[in-house]
Amino acid sequence: MKIFFCRHGETQWNKQSKLQGHLDSPLTEKGILQAKQLGQHLAQQQPQLIITSDLGRAISTAELLNEFLNVSIEVSSLLRERCFGELQGLSRIDTELEHKTLWHAYDARFNSNQIAITNAESATAVLARIERFFASIEMLKLNTVVVIGHGEWLRVLQNVVNGLAPWSNRQPVPENCGYFEFTL
Repeated sequence: MKIFFCRHGETQWNKQSKLQGHLDSPLTEKGILQAKQLGQHLAQQQPQLIITSDLGRAISTAELLNEFLNVSIEVSSLLRERCFGELQGLSRIDTELEHKTLWHAYDARFNSNQIAITNAESATAVLARIERFFASIEMLKLNTVVVIGHGEWLRVLQNVVNGLAPWSNRQPVPENCGYFEFTL
């Protein structure tokens, strides 16, 4: 099975440099355009299914893609973005001085599995969700699937596929509506 792992389109909070995690914000006009362009591009691959995170920005992206793909959409909480606890909904630009310790802990997420932020999710917890996701789709008898997810989730996946620690920063977060291909 060929899988196209895609990041959602640009959101209002992406534009405002706010950390989303499990919180949500709507797509911008640019994000809507990105999703439609991605849908046009992926239509050439003739996917048979879209699987999306249960967060609104990913669902909106999936629905816009589907204007060009016309396939079933399944929603999975296993594709949710990494939770960043207390930092979710905050912008570094506006809160760096006020939350200096939290932003320092956020930056240190590439040094170890855990993040020293209350209720933040470890990299290996994200990896466990990734593994459960793969287990849930391995029996699908499909040729091509599109998966709509989130930046840090996709980074952890790429890290592991490339033999790196799940928390490594050697793999970049895909751009909004950026994607990579994976064969299962």
